[in-house]
Amino acid sequence: MRKTALLLLFFTYAAQAQKAMTFADCLEQTLANNLQLKSASFDEKIALAQHRGSYGQMMPAITADGENRNSWGKELDPDTNTFTRENLRNNEGTLNAYFNLFQGLTVHNNIKLARQEKELTRTNIQLLRNQITIDVAQRFITILYLQEIIAAGEQQIAASTKQLEMADLKFNAGVISESELFKIKAQKASEEVNLLTNKNRLTDNMISLKQLMNIPLDTEIILLKPELKLDENLMPSGNEFEIAQKAVDIHPAFQASILEMKKKRTELALARALRWPTLTMRLMYRSNYDSNIREAVPFDEQLDENTSKQIRFYLTIPIFNQFRNNVKIKTQKMLFRQAVVATEIERNRLSKEVILAVNDAKTAVKKNEASSIAMDFSQKSYDADLLKFEVGKININELNTTKINYNNVQAELIQSKYDLMFKNALIKFYQGEPFML
Repeated sequence: MRKTALLLLFFTYAAQAQKAMTFADCLEQTLANNLQLKSASFDEKIALAQHRGSYGQMMPAITADGENRNSWGKELDPDTNTFTRENLRNNEGTLNAYFNLFQGLTVHNNIKLARQEKELTRTNIQLLRNQITIDVAQRFITILYLQEIIAAGEQQIAASTKQLEMADLKFNAGVISESELFKIKAQKASEEVNLLTNKNRLTDNMISLKQLMNIPLDTEIILLKPELKLDENLMPSGNEFEIAQKAVDIHPAFQASILEMKKKRTELALARALRWPTLTMRLMYRSNYDSNIREAVPFDEQLDENTSKQIRFYLTIPIFNQFRNNVKIKTQKMLFRQAVVATEIERNRLSKEVILAVNDAKTAVKKNEASSIAMDFSQKSYDADLLKFEVGKININELNTTKINYNNVQAELIQSKYDLMFKNALIKFYQGEPFML
């Protein structure tokens, strides 16, 4: 009973130490904790704050200043407007309000530019989310693929070990030459190298996946293999050009290029505003208090008597500034036209990417079917040649050729299965569906 309890406790602890995760679990963890996304979220908050703050340009700028003046010697008395040598002590305060009445729609376009920057930041974050989603899917698929390849490699090495034991017996009996024995050892050594390489690749991809999820690298996780259902809905339906058109229109990269083009148009409008005159209104309230006459005139009466209220209008007309405005306008115009071209370039790039992905997905279906058939025949061929080798009807060269072909077909089948799974999910993701494995 004690041993049973200890074993039960051990397996319970082992299950808790290893965390089983589906692709959906990995993706949820990544989107919640990924460091790149956390960093990008600060850009969004900055852009949001700048957009909200841009509305302040529609409000007046209000300033207040005060002055306490003490002077000795010859000085102009502000109350009598005559020079005096008496000590003067004066306090003065001014309140100003500046209103921007017209500036070539600069305020409107600055607010518009801040809003476009906010939208562009959000679109770039969505683009980053999509890229990270695809990266997680690639890592997830690659890990499952490597795990199967490693398991197959271990089986191949086990088979080679048995062949080597058999070859040793035949060599000792004088049935085969030493060179054939060396060939089996060389084949086994090559398989061990491939196994070690794949294990290193598995470790590298596992570390990358954990870093994407932002979890400790020493966390033990087990990836749960999704089920691949080969049905009529697996192959992408519809014309690849129609699929590409829909995918491009909703792709964040294309949306970002459109927003960038709109930004350049707004910046061009801001550059053209430099040619317009600016009209500003200033409201001013000023008063002062002279401590030298505080006994004759009380504080509140001095403030009332010394009050000055003003309203001023400032009109500034640009006439000539060494062609700087013209250069800026032409520069912004070229940048806008360049952004228009960049949008078309991005459309073409994404269209090609999606069309290739659709065709690759369709090819992956046929490749998986062909690999399944090839696997069946190559396994039968290898089993038959293995029996022939055991009874001495074929030599080691013929057996190795069959075995290498069997190993390659087995690897192709495993690869085609996961390739089909990934590409089918990628096409649906391009069309706006969640990335599901």
